[in-house]
Amino acid sequence: MVGLSSAGGEMVPYENPTTAETKNLTFDMQQSVAGTGFFVAYMRTSMPDVLGTEGAFNNGVQAGNNAHASGEVDSKSTIYAESSYYNMTWVNGAYDEDGEIIEDDEDTTSIINMDEDHKITYGKSTMAIGTQYYADHVVVFDSRVNENTWIKNRDALNSISNRIQDAKGLELILNTSLDAEKTSMKLEEDMIEGRAHFAGIQISEIPKDDEPEDEDEGAAVLGTAMKAWHSPDFMLEEDYFGSYHIKEDLTFNNVEDDEEKEDSWLPCCNGGFFEMNELDKRGRNVQGIFDCTCAKT
Repeated sequence: MVGLSSAGGEMVPYENPTTAETKNLTFDMQQSVAGTGFFVAYMRTSMPDVLGTEGAFNNGVQAGNNAHASGEVDSKSTIYAESSYYNMTWVNGAYDEDGEIIEDDEDTTSIINMDEDHKITYGKSTMAIGTQYYADHVVVFDSRVNENTWIKNRDALNSISNRIQDAKGLELILNTSLDAEKTSMKLEEDMIEGRAHFAGIQISEIPKDDEPEDEDEGAAVLGTAMKAWHSPDFMLEEDYFGSYHIKEDLTFNNVEDDEEKEDSWLPCCNGGFFEMNELDKRGRNVQGIFDCTCAKT
């Protein structure tokens, strides 16, 4: 975007050109499976955060699911994941109509939404594989229901997981949502003769970027990091053995308010003449600026 050229040496808003860079990665899946037999499923997705402090591959949000069972299956699942990056830079700087310096614009998104609706009933399943000997000696699949779902927010330093082990039956409705500010898992499940485990953890911020100047300071930084892992802000673990109806709703919110900068039209109260906007300087002189009546009681 290029504005009008300046005339008579006056500042023209949006005078300089800009450069823009955009990147986008999306993944969208919808699945429906029904049948009788044996199944194994595995899924893992990671949406990086380009602006993270530890690099794209160590930041952002992650989610995973793995399951296996023999018997009757009726399953539906959807996954949507997105990672994007946007950068707009003003060449040599620029001003808007109010004389404010236009800041370079940089933004990133890291999102995962995953929903599951499963009904699985355990049962043995046999299958003849091949001919001759293998046709007469069938393979028997005998696996109870095992299902594990986890979500992790590396930027916010939290995670939530739900695991079912060795159950004879499972009905599960699960919804997960992750982005830069929220990590959420909601579920309702009926488990028959199995084990259920539900967990969530939120740890304190670790001083990742601190570089010690000497060995003693290095030990202090490491000690702070280890304390953050061993003394989390929040930790939840639940285990259930048997047959249960379980309903869980856990959400971590991580929101930081942006600092607001006030720009007074009385410059002597806010930095003086040389701190004023370009448009405010017009028609004023340095001598007239230092009338600090605003500072009087």
